[in-house]
Amino acid sequence: MTAMDSRLAKILLVDDRPENLVALEAVLDPLGHTLIRANSGAEALKHVLLHDFAVILLDVQMPGMNGFEAAELIKSRERSRHVPIIFLTAISKEDEYVFRGYSAGAVDYLFKPFNPDVLRSKVSVFVDLHLKGVQLERQTEQLREGERREMELRHRAELVESEARFVEIVASALESIISFGPDRRVTLFNAAAERMFGYEVTDALGKLIDEFFHPGFPDELLESKREEPEGDGERAPRRDSATHELVSVRRNGDHFPIEISLSCLELSDELIYTVVGRDVSERRRAEEELRMQALSLAHTTEELRVVNEELHHRQIELERAMTARSRFYANMSHELRTPINAIMGYTQLLLEKIYGPLTEQQIRSIDRTFKAAHHLLELVNDILDLSKIEAGKMELQVEPVSFSALIQDLFVTVAPMAQQHNVELDMMVEREPGNILTDPRRVRQILLNLLSNAIKFGEQQPVNVVLRGRDDAWVEVDVTDHGPGIAEADQMKIFDEFVQLEEAHRTQGTGLGLPISRRLSELLGGSLTVQSTPGAGSTFRLSLPRSDQPDAAAPAQTPQHAEVG
Repeated sequence: MTAMDSRLAKILLVDDRPENLVALEAVLDPLGHTLIRANSGAEALKHVLLHDFAVILLDVQMPGMNGFEAAELIKSRERSRHVPIIFLTAISKEDEYVFRGYSAGAVDYLFKPFNPDVLRSKVSVFVDLHLKGVQLERQTEQLREGERREMELRHRAELVESEARFVEIVASALESIISFGPDRRVTLFNAAAERMFGYEVTDALGKLIDEFFHPGFPDELLESKREEPEGDGERAPRRDSATHELVSVRRNGDHFPIEISLSCLELSDELIYTVVGRDVSERRRAEEELRMQALSLAHTTEELRVVNEELHHRQIELERAMTARSRFYANMSHELRTPINAIMGYTQLLLEKIYGPLTEQQIRSIDRTFKAAHHLLELVNDILDLSKIEAGKMELQVEPVSFSALIQDLFVTVAPMAQQHNVELDMMVEREPGNILTDPRRVRQILLNLLSNAIKFGEQQPVNVVLRGRDDAWVEVDVTDHGPGIAEADQMKIFDEFVQLEEAHRTQGTGLGLPISRRLSELLGGSLTVQSTPGAGSTFRLSLPRSDQPDAAAPAQTPQHAEVG
C-alpha cells in the first residue's frame, strides 16, 4: 500500500435507485475517498467480500433483500463485523424500524431528505476512525517486524555465545572428545584427548579415527547410530545413552581400556560423529581389587558361617548343660535340705541337753556342727534360688508395701547380729518414698543380704542406711559400711556366682548373696550397684520403681533417724 493509498478509504453506497446513488456520490465526493456503488443487498455482500470499507451507507427499503437483512449478514461475517453501517430511508420512519436498524448493528439511522453537511460530517468521522485503525495496524505490523528482527539478532548473538561456550566446555572437559566425518578423519580433538592419547591437537587433526583404537574403530558401531532414511530422504540422528568399552592406543603404543559414548549428527550437507571417552584403567583395577575382596569376603563369610554353626551347636550344648545344672541344683537342694534340717534339729536338741548333760568340749564341737549345718543350709537355699532364677521359675508376689516400714522391720531382724558384732545401725529418711508395688519378701532378702554383709565386713564400724524417694517415680536405699572397701577391679567380680574376695574368706559366706540380690533386683524392675573406695568403705544402692499406690503416710519434711545399737 502506497502513501497515497494509505490516506484513501473505501465507502460502500447501497441503494436500489440509481438517482439516490448519484446524489450520495455528489454529497460524499468532496471527501476525496473511493466510492463504490451497489444496487441491491446481494451486490453489497459481494463487495464486502472483496473490499475493506470504512463505512457503509445502506438503504432500508430494497426489493429482494432489504437493508436490515443485508446488515445482519454483513455483521455475521468476522471480517466485516466492525464496519459501521448508516441506514438511509425515506419511508420506514417508525420507531420499530429504527429499533430494528440499531438491533441489526447500525451506528446511525437517517431519514431522507437528509442534510448533506451532516451526512458528510458523520461519514468523515467514520472514515477518519478507519484510517487511524489502518495506520495503527500498519504500525503494529512494523513493530512486530522490528521485534522479529530484534529476536533474530538476539538469537544470533545467543548462538555465537553458545558456540563460544561449547568451545570452552569441549576444551575444559575432563573426558576426551573426538569428532570425525564420514571419511573417518578427525576434525575435533580436545585437551583431555591430548592428555589421554599423547597427541598434540595439530598432530591429531586429520588422522583416521582407527589409529586411536585397537584393532580399529568398529564399523558396526557407526552404522548403529544412523537410522533408515525417512520419507523425504533425510536421516534423523539417533540419540541414546548407551556406553561401549573398547581398547585404545596411546601414541607410545600402550593399550588401555576406554569407555565411550557415540553420537551422530546428520545435517543437510554434513555428517558428524562425536566420541566422548574416559580412561577406565583405574576403575578396572579397582573393580579387580573389589572382586578379589569379594572373593576373600565370601571365603571369610563361609568360615564365619562354619564358626557360627559350631558356636550354635556349642550354645545348644551349653544351654542343655545349664538346664541340667539348674535341674541338678534344684533336685540336690531339695534332697539336701531334709538331712541338713535333721542334723540341725538333732544338734539343737543335744545343745539343749535333752539327751543328757554334755562336757564343754562336746558342747563346742556340737555348736560348730550346728553352725556348719546352718551355713550348708544357707548355701543350699541360695543354690535353689539361683537355679529358679536361671530357669525363669522365680515367682514374685507383688503387693503394695510401705518401703520405710519394711526397712525398719529389717532393723529389728538384724539387731541381734549387729549387737553380736558390736556394730551400730543408723537409718535416715531423706525423703519419704511412700508405698511401692513390689514383692516384699524378695526386697527383704536383698536388703538382709546387704545389711548382713555390711555388719560382717564393716570391721565393727557403724552401718548407715539412707532411704529416699525420687521425683522420677523411683525409690533408693543406700547401705554404707566403713570397712576395708573394694578395689575397682573387683567391684564387678563380687556379683559373679561363687566369687569371694580375699578379705571375705575370713568371714563365712556362700559367695551367692550378691549375685542373687542383683538378679532379684532386676526381676523387680530395678538395679543393684556399688560404689567403693579402698580403705574408706562401700555403698550398695538398691533402686526400685515406685508404684502409683497412695502413700501410707505424709512425706516427712525433715530427715528421720532410727538407731539400733
